[in-house]
Amino acid sequence: MMLYIAATTTVVSIAIVVEREEKGYMYEVQQPIYYISEVLSDSKVRYPHVQKLLYALLITSRKLRHYFDEHKITVVTDFPLGNILRNHDATGCISKWVVELGALNIEFTPRKAIKSQALADFIAEWMELQQPTPKAILDHWKMYFDGSLKLGGAGTGVLFISLDGKQLKYVLQILWPTTNNEAEYEALIHGLRVVASLGIKQLLVYGDSSVVINQVNKDWYCTKETMDAYCIEVRKLEKHFGSAKAIKFI
Repeated sequence: MMLYIAATTTVVSIAIVVEREEKGYMYEVQQPIYYISEVLSDSKVRYPHVQKLLYALLITSRKLRHYFDEHKITVVTDFPLGNILRNHDATGCISKWVVELGALNIEFTPRKAIKSQALADFIAEWMELQQPTPKAILDHWKMYFDGSLKLGGAGTGVLFISLDGKQLKYVLQILWPTTNNEAEYEALIHGLRVVASLGIKQLLVYGDSSVVINQVNKDWYCTKETMDAYCIEVRKLEKHFGSAKAIKFI
């Protein structure tokens, strides 16, 4: 099975094809069997292009895990995704993806023809054209948070964007044993404390951890005592904003 990946500013798209011999054809024929596309959230729109392609591979492996478990997957790309997956010094969300994708039987090969790649490109570009132009929100600050584990321990990062587009960045090192989700919570809580100290009253919070976002939005239950303690601390910090509409987790 072969995967062709495309990414635009706001969309990633994947075309999955099977390459096999067919009667009447001199060369092997590629038959499309599946398409996947996703409109990127505001935090993922900021990913570099190569990181968007790697993210597309990740979501495909999750949605089609049965294919990845039973077949050798060849990713056709001119980008160095294979080198990134073999880089043990990767940090941030990429370090998590490396662990997950590294357990799968994935090979990478340069693109030789454009026929199947054109399918992925078309889907991505068509999806992007269908997206309405987002309206600018002028009364909210934005906060992006991320936490990750690496060989030397854990680290967190927080980025703030003010109403006039100015950026404030914070990087922290965690000096005690922690999990990925705990590192994400540490980043979130530190960011909210900074917001409280700055007197900001309107805030949009963006994170790439579905566990943390769904727990603080009360869509998922906290199944561990530590996660529940983190959620309680977030609830205390939410009171700084005065109303539920003043802060939104995305």
